[in-house]
Amino acid sequence: MARSTERVGESPPVPGPPEAVARVVEAVHGLSGSPLPGVQAAALARALGECLGAGSVTLCLRLPLLPANDPGDDLADDLADPGAAPTQDRLREYHWSRAGRGTADQPPGGREPAATEHRDVAPIRLDDGPQFLADVSVRPAAAGQRLRRWPELQTVTRLLLSDIQGQLTADEAGKLIGRSNALLADARSRAAGEIERQRYQLERDLHDGAQHHMVALQMSLAMVEHQLTTGKPTEAAHHLDRLRQLLASTEEVLHTTATGLLSLPLADHGLVAALTARLGPLDTVTLDVDPMLIGRRYPSEVESTVYLACLEAISNAHKHAPGAAVTLVLRTSARGLSFEVADTGPGFDTGGRMPLHHLAARLESVGGTLRVRSSPAEGTRVTGCVTI
Repeated sequence: MARSTERVGESPPVPGPPEAVARVVEAVHGLSGSPLPGVQAAALARALGECLGAGSVTLCLRLPLLPANDPGDDLADDLADPGAAPTQDRLREYHWSRAGRGTADQPPGGREPAATEHRDVAPIRLDDGPQFLADVSVRPAAAGQRLRRWPELQTVTRLLLSDIQGQLTADEAGKLIGRSNALLADARSRAAGEIERQRYQLERDLHDGAQHHMVALQMSLAMVEHQLTTGKPTEAAHHLDRLRQLLASTEEVLHTTATGLLSLPLADHGLVAALTARLGPLDTVTLDVDPMLIGRRYPSEVESTVYLACLEAISNAHKHAPGAAVTLVLRTSARGLSFEVADTGPGFDTGGRMPLHHLAARLESVGGTLRVRSSPAEGTRVTGCVTI
């Protein structure tokens, strides 16, 4: 059986005059300027304490469905993890005491009440319809009992707390919206950057891969045309067979580039197998491979970078030194994986400049370096090395 909090021989507390209720309303609504919700709640706690003749009043106000910690951080976590648990109600505590130990906008548990407060406190729960609104703790308990028996003051307190709750919720929602807008802007920026990166990657793959085959096709067509005009139909027929192979190979390269896939031999069997399959039909290219490389695999980004770099260097040799013999040398050493594409063409004067800067940038992306050596009548050597 619950015990009564009223002492034997004492008359129950009685409500006060209507003017006292009006003073509580005025204490909140009469604040100058545009006071923050926390200031209004602190003013309400003080006005209630003075109206009830209390020693202290604590308002523990519920903020529905807001993150328990920093709103922005929890929002970011929720966005990153769709399966995250729903956010919990948040509580704001406002305390006033006649001794002047007033606090505002404090999380529950942040204040250390004296031991006597626990023994002489009247807790009163206020609801807003079916929803919990706030807990009001009044000390001494006799002052709290007075609030229990004062329906007009309870109603006014409930309405004022409901208004403050609405303001606090709106402020927190505004912070959440601002943070979500920032996260959305950041996501859009990162998406735009990724699209640009993929566009640049596609451009490089087209240049380094498909262009090599287009140059080879041009050379084969020119050879067929020359042999037909010089009355060599047998040789022309032979080069037509090679031309068909090159067309099929070019179609495959364009398809894999458009779909973002690596060469199947490269993905399945590695660098040596892919270069052998790609360069085998070309009579003017000699492949010199270190036996230690056969069957050896490297990180996929290294293999794809060296593969496309070799094709680009060979394509440039065919373009600028048509008909010249081209040799591709692949070596492995303690330094890493190296390659050299050398041709017997006319060469050129580099003038101290670095040709093939885009190829150098591609190798740098995997920790590699590129060197181009050439001079008139001595051919050209393109050397690259990737440290493993």
